[in-house]
Amino acid sequence: MKSRIFATVLLLAAAGTLHASEPVRFGRDILPILSDNCLSCHGPDESTRKAGLRLDLRNEAIHANKNGTSAIVPLNPESSELLKRIVSVDPEEIMPTPKSHKPPLKAAQVELIRRWIAEGAPWGKHWAFECPQKSPPPSAGGNPVDAYIRANLQKENLTPASRAEPYTLLRRLSFDLTGLPPTTAELNAFLSDSAPDAWQRAVQRLLASAHFGERMAMWWLDVSRYADTDGFQSDSTRANWPWRDWVTDSFNANKPFNEFVVEQFAGDLLPNSTPDQRIATCFHRNHMANGEGGRDPEESRVDYVIDRVNTTGTALLGLTLGCTQCHNHKFDPVTQADYYSLTAFFNSIDETGAAGSGAKPFYETHSAHAAHSLLAANSTVSEWKRAEIEARLAAAEFFQKNLSPLLATLDESFQEWRPLSANYLASSEGTVLLQESDQSIHATGPNPKQDEYRIFSNLTLKRATGLKLEILPEERNTNGGLSRGASGEFILTDLKVQVRQSGKSELRDIAVKGAVADFSADKKKNGGYGDVKDTLDDDPRNGWSTKGAPQNILHTAVFEFLEPLVLEPDEEIVIELRQRSTLGDANIGCFRLFVTDQAGETVRSLTPGVLQTLAGTQIRSASDLSEALHKRLFENYLEDYAPYLKVRTALARANEQAAEAKAANGPLKVMVLEERKEPRDTFVLVRGVWDKHGDKVEPGVPLAIAPWAAELPRNRLGLARWIVSNENPLTARVVVNQLWQIMFGNGLVRTPEDFGLQGERPTHPELLDWLAVELMESGWSIKHILGLIATSDTYQQSSAVSVDLLNKDPANRLVARGSRFRLPSWMLRDSALHASGLLNTSTGGPPMRPYQPAGVWEELFMGRFKYEPSLGATQYRRTLYTFWRRAIAPTFLFDSAQRRVCEVRSNRTNTPLQALTLLNDEGSREAARVLAARSIVACGDPESRLRWLSEAILSRAPKAAEIPLLQRSLDSALAHYRAHPEDALKVLQAGQSPMPVFQQQPDVAAYALVASLLLNLDEAITHE
Repeated sequence: MKSRIFATVLLLAAAGTLHASEPVRFGRDILPILSDNCLSCHGPDESTRKAGLRLDLRNEAIHANKNGTSAIVPLNPESSELLKRIVSVDPEEIMPTPKSHKPPLKAAQVELIRRWIAEGAPWGKHWAFECPQKSPPPSAGGNPVDAYIRANLQKENLTPASRAEPYTLLRRLSFDLTGLPPTTAELNAFLSDSAPDAWQRAVQRLLASAHFGERMAMWWLDVSRYADTDGFQSDSTRANWPWRDWVTDSFNANKPFNEFVVEQFAGDLLPNSTPDQRIATCFHRNHMANGEGGRDPEESRVDYVIDRVNTTGTALLGLTLGCTQCHNHKFDPVTQADYYSLTAFFNSIDETGAAGSGAKPFYETHSAHAAHSLLAANSTVSEWKRAEIEARLAAAEFFQKNLSPLLATLDESFQEWRPLSANYLASSEGTVLLQESDQSIHATGPNPKQDEYRIFSNLTLKRATGLKLEILPEERNTNGGLSRGASGEFILTDLKVQVRQSGKSELRDIAVKGAVADFSADKKKNGGYGDVKDTLDDDPRNGWSTKGAPQNILHTAVFEFLEPLVLEPDEEIVIELRQRSTLGDANIGCFRLFVTDQAGETVRSLTPGVLQTLAGTQIRSASDLSEALHKRLFENYLEDYAPYLKVRTALARANEQAAEAKAANGPLKVMVLEERKEPRDTFVLVRGVWDKHGDKVEPGVPLAIAPWAAELPRNRLGLARWIVSNENPLTARVVVNQLWQIMFGNGLVRTPEDFGLQGERPTHPELLDWLAVELMESGWSIKHILGLIATSDTYQQSSAVSVDLLNKDPANRLVARGSRFRLPSWMLRDSALHASGLLNTSTGGPPMRPYQPAGVWEELFMGRFKYEPSLGATQYRRTLYTFWRRAIAPTFLFDSAQRRVCEVRSNRTNTPLQALTLLNDEGSREAARVLAARSIVACGDPESRLRWLSEAILSRAPKAAEIPLLQRSLDSALAHYRAHPEDALKVLQAGQSPMPVFQQQPDVAAYALVASLLLNLDEAITHE
């Protein structure tokens, strides 16, 4: 909003200073006033048009109505009804009307309209709908970008800022073109290069880097709403990442952007199309896909078609086409019929509206980029296999030492399961629960259709590792069965284990990782109810039932906790039995609960554990154990030995990761475009409703934008070539505007998604047009335009700003200085990995999972999806390759596009959550401690290490005044960690990467704190 207000101020200022001898221009001076104040009632949309008057078309604006009056009488302002209305003070006459809540026009605006009418009311188009012209730069020689920028600055009596410091320039350029900071070697080479073309060679080097394509791909993936899942409730995984790699390769190869567009719109329609061209069409399959039950697939299919048109409008035309889904555009020359004519190009894709595995058409392919992922995964498995063997051997030593004392404590009174005695019993729907002396709990009183039982209890054990639930037949139940429902059967939809602290209402969830039962009904024959494991997913549409087994016998289920539960003295355990089935009338009639402190067999089966077995024998010495019992005891011991469990868990995850990598190296089904044999008819959708058909339309485009060449086929291929034709006034402008945004943080048009009448005008219209034509004349070379911008003096300006300049141009619209803004979150992660030396530079391949807080996926999806961070070198790949779940984007990306619809505007964030994340995220802490370890290895004294850290993180040596500040922080941290080595150990446990064993842990932790401080400096997280 602030930027729009500032743009309006600039427009009014320009209007106020328009020289009397300079003719008024309709597109520049008049149309913006009409758009903001008049066209919502007197524009293209006939459904909201008042008095039958259109002010966007000259013939209608000057046409006399039945009373003989005209809104505009050329050469005669005083006879023009428009002028009379805008200067009136009568609330019944004045325009805009008071009901519109728009203020009266400013005097400067009224004068502009008066002059324009007096000059004959010459018409014209909105600037964006006129083809760009490449006028000669205001001054000859040098970079044309500088000529246009300086000409504007001279008009404002301003001068360009001085050149930024060399290290700042290279850091700025490296981030803009690769998304990474320069290495120390690259920085030193540049600083020592005194050749006149040193900067130009640095630009070309970075444009030729493989990281260039990765940086540009992050831009295009946001535009393309790319994600690795469908979205919505099911959020099924898809394998479209080969398209992501095609994008990266295309940018690195500098594929002409017009070909880049054509292949993504219609690669399948090109003669003798290649596999890559087929995969390219995944661009228009990156939309969300709705697989929710009960939804008509045809409605979803129509949504996908509409999404493609809206994406086309935002990404390439800079138009808010979505506004015409329900009616004619209120401001731009696009009708509802135009909109649905565009949908006709996409309406005959051979798709049904299904999601997940049913989201055809697919193209089967093998990825050339996947091999490294399998090598890395197998290497990680090998590492953890070795670690598992070592951990097992270490555990064996402890086991042997503790075996005899353990056996000596056993006697016949040992019981692995202890009954749970309730402090308090409750239900949510009115069932009265009573506990008997044998600890069984009976349901009495009202018998609601559904209910939730809650059992509050203290633990008599020091810890709890699992829970046993017995469902008891009881004579008061129906037919002496298991419930009071009509069938005597029960359905337990979910089981929750929680902890409550005395005097507080908050409950802490305890994770349950597994469940087994003596009998589970056939889900297919019981409405989805049967499997006891389904009680762990918070989904009332499934759960545990024993239907099909005898009702007159006890049934048992055992639940294993993810981690042993230890209660504080003022805490109690809360067991919640949820009975929320869609079938209802199946609440448990009688049950009993037990807890155990044993791990392993006891909580994973219904048979007695090994200690319970031994308790019933006379064996009390290790020498009396059989080989089989000895092995069972050792395996059971391992289930409770934390160092071994940590390694085993990692090995299991490594094996899962290897299986995923193996699948990624096999055949992959990529979602693509493909025409169906019989084309569908396309209709205007009345009010945009998917099944309300209006007039039939044929494939077509808004001719007010650009004509359709006769030689173009009426299909997606023709549409793509129309979009990138030289006669289309929008596409080249839209693209160079987004490239300018990449380099400066904002485009020359500050509303990159809207080049229409409601969007902002360009800050430098002649420069925008020059760059647009230059893009087309260069063969649509993205690298050429970026190189041209990067080698300009304008780009190389310092971002330092005076108070006067900040007051005059706070948003840097005049580009009198370098742009300064917070780097995007993905760059901050990649930068920390790069500085620490952890970055894995392998390109392409399947997605990986960086660190994120535990439980985020599980909570959102009721346990259906579990997030496991990638292990080994895969963890340290660039953020481009992050697995992107549509329902919840990677948690550390506070400013990213959500990838649900096309987004082209750069987001910025100043949320305190990002500051907390940069300090405390697992990846940030790991990068800091690895940097610390490297500094100690590289340098021998504290000051040298501090210099090393500053150069690695900030791309510069610390200033003289900064060294004492860093030293003070270091000394304070050293004192703390040497006095508290346990805290140092916590610092060094961040992440997965090993640390050199010869280093002193308190010293590494102290330098890690300094590294973290530097990583969080404003300078480190800002585009300077």
